[in-house]
Amino acid sequence: MSTPAGWYDDGSGRQRWWDGTQWTENYAPAGEGDDGAASQAAPAQSDVPYPGTSLASPASAGPKLTPTLGFVGLGLAVLGTILACIPTVATFVIGGVVLLAALVVSLIAVFKKNTKKWPSVVGIVLSVVGGIIGAIVFSVVLFVSLVSTAGQGLPSAVPVPPASEQPSENADSRPSPESLGEGTRMLLHDGGITQYDDVPGFYLCTGQYFYDSELSDEALQLVAAGADITGPERDLAIQVAAEATMACDPQ
Repeated sequence: MSTPAGWYDDGSGRQRWWDGTQWTENYAPAGEGDDGAASQAAPAQSDVPYPGTSLASPASAGPKLTPTLGFVGLGLAVLGTILACIPTVATFVIGGVVLLAALVVSLIAVFKKNTKKWPSVVGIVLSVVGGIIGAIVFSVVLFVSLVSTAGQGLPSAVPVPPASEQPSENADSRPSPESLGEGTRMLLHDGGITQYDDVPGFYLCTGQYFYDSELSDEALQLVAAGADITGPERDLAIQVAAEATMACDPQ
């Protein structure tokens, strides 16, 4: 509903005649109070609107309304920023949804008439900035977590397979994993291969593989002595050596 015609403060501190649709060029005489100005007769209506005026109507020139919707958008932006910065997938997704809602609410609030705009403007800015900060925090934490997990997946030392229980009668005839590992080292050095010397636990690991294999005690005694296995067990020995190398070399 439009504001009825009458004398109103046009925002400059002076009383001015509002004809019901626009300001006229008629001002109340200086020194007249609100009551005196309101009691004057209505001036003749101007046929032409006030040139170049940017003044609003008396209805919009009144006190600003409380920007409730703007404060709601600002509150959602704060909450969404906090949630988005918590480095878990669930809270990051929830925070993103809340920030999107804050942006929409703040945009609606900024276009509401006769309300203060700063809460909605701050809500819009915080929605965007909060989303960027949350994405950066989540990305950094995810990257650190992946690097840490990858680091934990690399063994600090080559795992040694558990020794199988050996019958008591074989205890003296079957070489120990340590002696088998030393024999493997000698065999590799004889072939000019020394690259595994820097791999922690490699020779002990291979010795354990030979110890747990189906090779006979006699064949293993040759390995422990650094001698090559000949005869029917040679193919099995080559297979055990290949499996041991793949399992004991982390590279």
